[in-house]
Amino acid sequence: MHAAKLISENRKLFHELVPLNSLSAERFRELSEKIVIEEVKAGGYLFRKGDRDNQTIFLLEGTINLIDGFRKVAAEIRAGSEQSRHPISNLQPRQFAARAVNRSIIARVDSGLLDVFLTWDPSNTAEVVDIGSADNTDWMTRILQSEAFVRLPPSKLQALLMKFKPVEVKKGQTIIAQGAEGNHFYTIHEGHCAVTRRSGPGAPEQLLAELSSGDSFGEESLVSESRRNASVTMLTDGLLMSLAKQDFVDLLKTQLVKYVAYSEAKRLVDEGAVWLDVRTPDEYERGSFEDSVNIPLSTLRGEMPELVFNAKYVICCDTGSRSDSAAFVLSHKGFDVCVLSGGIVNLPLGKDDASESGPASEHGPMYAQVQQQLDEVLAELELERHERRKSEQQLMQVRGELAESGEKLGEYYRRVSALEDERERIVTRFEALQEKQVEQLQTLSEELEQEKQQAHQLRKSISALQGECSVLHKELGIEQEQSEAQHLQMQQQLDVALARAATVELCRQQSQTGDITPQEIGGSVSQDSAQMIVSLQVELQSAREEAARLRQLLKGASEENMQLGGHFQQMTHVLDAMRDSVNALSVSLTHVPAEGRELEE
Repeated sequence: MHAAKLISENRKLFHELVPLNSLSAERFRELSEKIVIEEVKAGGYLFRKGDRDNQTIFLLEGTINLIDGFRKVAAEIRAGSEQSRHPISNLQPRQFAARAVNRSIIARVDSGLLDVFLTWDPSNTAEVVDIGSADNTDWMTRILQSEAFVRLPPSKLQALLMKFKPVEVKKGQTIIAQGAEGNHFYTIHEGHCAVTRRSGPGAPEQLLAELSSGDSFGEESLVSESRRNASVTMLTDGLLMSLAKQDFVDLLKTQLVKYVAYSEAKRLVDEGAVWLDVRTPDEYERGSFEDSVNIPLSTLRGEMPELVFNAKYVICCDTGSRSDSAAFVLSHKGFDVCVLSGGIVNLPLGKDDASESGPASEHGPMYAQVQQQLDEVLAELELERHERRKSEQQLMQVRGELAESGEKLGEYYRRVSALEDERERIVTRFEALQEKQVEQLQTLSEELEQEKQQAHQLRKSISALQGECSVLHKELGIEQEQSEAQHLQMQQQLDVALARAATVELCRQQSQTGDITPQEIGGSVSQDSAQMIVSLQVELQSAREEAARLRQLLKGASEENMQLGGHFQQMTHVLDAMRDSVNALSVSLTHVPAEGRELEE
């Protein structure tokens, strides 16, 4: 049968069941999804005597009989009666067998789960511990002034303070979230935060408290092994001191929460201690210790002033989970308390002072008859308790290791984030360098193109100069040849004239000596010849001057040719230097991609 449908159809019936009636609407809705509805045929057994099923069972329809160890009906429970509002014979191991008289419908839920919901119910106050005045900013001084920490041994206190780790937080950051697993206990070193709670999914957040430097929070879920019942969000930037769950349990919880067996608890009560029952009023009325005080866990903080500070209290509940939370809260405030180990449901019958309406109070003699069987079960129970404590310690250790692994993982995430940021910076720098290199390459390419154009112009100029030099050489050669030919011709004419002049001179000398008559001379030389000689002498002189001029011109042309050759050699050197510069630039351009790849790596 679908539990949720039946519960929705019979919501009023379920809200009358004890202790379900003490849950808030949200917790009741969540628990209803865990409730199993079963139909039991007439004659069928719900459970048998001695079972340890860890189930809380309610009768919804029909009638059942409780049968003792002698197969006699010890009690009859009918649906709709006052007895049916309470769990059926809830002590573990089962003290009776339960058999259906007719067709019956029952609701069962895991007792441990129910106890967690009762402990974790948001109707309880927020998990906040005040450690001192808000005017004092020294968190360590406030811790040392707290009643809880004053009671710690110096060695434990020193170890505890060394385990605290600083955690920097930012405004708006959620430190703990409602419904999350509890892994750390926090004290506020600097800053302010708000404690809020939602009454249900989609409901608005309700402000429960504002905390400041010196306050602490997060202990309740660690003590009760339940989820967070409120959220804590930073109102400002600040610094928190964090204590891991395993360190909290080892160094603080074990020092503040003391467990006692029933025999020791009874001795303490006989010596003046007071039973403090933190179950709901309906559970308390169903059965409780004589002269006990009932203050439900949900109202404990508000009713704390009603307790006698100097009295010693033995705290009890069904399974012990709510007692743990209550003991830590009271110990933290300086009360002298201890917890009944295992809770009321694990007490052996015949050894408790609990008064319970129903079969437990009506059949006392019958319990004495089965005491021997119970003693055998107790030995097994004690062994199971020992194994359970050992398992819980191992579980705590594993949770501590998981918390530490979570912190390491967070550190790794932060390192990866830092590396990602560094990578982004390197990529940004690389891109900037790439852009700069592209600009430099573009500039160098433009300069190289300009140098190439200039080199091309120089080559054209040199070619033109070489052509002009070649033409000039040719012209100078022709002029020199013409001058030499003219000079040779004039030299020949001069030689002829000089020969003739020599002949004339010889004739003149012979005339003076009388060897030859003037008539002979006149016949040999005429007046025109003398004029021609003079003319030839003049022309010879002119030719000599022209030859000298040509030699000077040739010398100047040679010097100019040498200058042109030097200029040509200089231009050749410039071209070689430019060619070397271009080659060096090409080599540097080939290195740029390699440098870019190195920078990218």
